[in-house]
Amino acid sequence: MSQLSTPGLRPTVHELQQLAREAGKRRPRRRRLLSRAARLSLIDAMSRSATAGLALIAGVSIFVAVSAGALYPLRAGVWAVMVMAALYLSRRLTKDFRAGRRSAARPFRWRANYTASLVVVAASFGAGALIVFPDGAPSELSYQSLTLILAAAYGAAFLHAAHGRAAAALALPAAACVLGSALRIGGLAGPFAALAGASLAGLAAIYFLRRYMRARAASRFPRTSYQRREAEPPSLSGAADAEGARRPASA
Repeated sequence: MSQLSTPGLRPTVHELQQLAREAGKRRPRRRRLLSRAARLSLIDAMSRSATAGLALIAGVSIFVAVSAGALYPLRAGVWAVMVMAALYLSRRLTKDFRAGRRSAARPFRWRANYTASLVVVAASFGAGALIVFPDGAPSELSYQSLTLILAAAYGAAFLHAAHGRAAAALALPAAACVLGSALRIGGLAGPFAALAGASLAGLAAIYFLRRYMRARAASRFPRTSYQRREAEPPSLSGAADAEGARRPASA
């Protein structure tokens, strides 16, 4: 803080302005957070598109299970049961929230529970890349199924981009399983590099969509601040004024 040019006297207007500028420079920058209304709108948007994302995973799971069931019926059947059970839990949470039941009164807790269920869905769905196709499986069928699993996982994450953690819960576990299976089947060859590039491109697309949705929600529902003033009751303020008028001025 700069020293005052006139010690012992009142500071001038220019000195007060200089002090205000220096205090403003040292003020830490606060992160711009979303308002409660903006976060609620994002939760509502995610709950509306969640059913389409879960349906995409269910459709691809059925297609892959039927395609691989001719060669590996037990593996495909076990994997299909795992995925459908996880999807049932997530679908039940979404249905209760959209129907306005008890979970609708606590949207943030519902979002946390739903995100946790999506981790189970993504882990079960991505595990098909490791469970269904053992060592020695036909490479054409394996890479086709891996591509479909990765595309469905990122498509569902794209539909959940309103909440970053939910999108990451869908994309990351499935991508890790797919890339691990591709590495086990063909090593660091062309298909693995193509799948890794597609994974990075999908993550970038989800990130930019999430930023766009957050910015749009923030512009529609900006944060507001109200200046709170403590007002005294009229009787107390009037009594205080009367007492001050009767009190003699001190020397």
